[in-house]
Amino acid sequence: MAVNKYLDFLESSSYNNNDGFILAKYRRKQMTVIKLMLFGFIFIMGALFFTLYQNDANLLHEPGIVKRMAVFLTTNTAATADDHVFKELRTPVFNANAERLYQRVIYAASELGWDIIASDSDNQNANMVAHSRLFLFEDGIFVQVKLVDMEHSSLYIQSRSRTGYADFASNSGNIQALINKIKQ
Repeated sequence: MAVNKYLDFLESSSYNNNDGFILAKYRRKQMTVIKLMLFGFIFIMGALFFTLYQNDANLLHEPGIVKRMAVFLTTNTAATADDHVFKELRTPVFNANAERLYQRVIYAASELGWDIIASDSDNQNANMVAHSRLFLFEDGIFVQVKLVDMEHSSLYIQSRSRTGYADFASNSGNIQALINKIKQ
């Protein structure tokens, strides 16, 4: 009996076979749009995490991925500090006098391919520009060598993106790259 009612429905004038075809076609288009949106989302998230990885974001280190993502996606500057939340951005102290450390800073910056805009050997500070790998965005970098004692010196490093509101850990990466190059 139920089968007869269904067959009667299919043969009735209120139902058209084209309606089923149109509905199926609409659902295919809908699924295509959903697939494209999903692909776009995955692509954007992949590009974001690849960029953070390239910039040495250290997402899994303290204070955790949420805090780091909040910083990297909302600020365009990074600087060293004695009590910085990120361990890699704490003020580095080197076993070198200020003059020697200043020379190592200038050499390391040139080895990294950064443009040295200004340097003041009397005050032991320098201004540099680093370019991002892909889009050649510019980051301004300021370095000040500070004397701790006759055999130790520290560095204050500030890196600031010249465009945009988020740096995706680029400035933190610049600071880490300079410190690592000096340590070599």
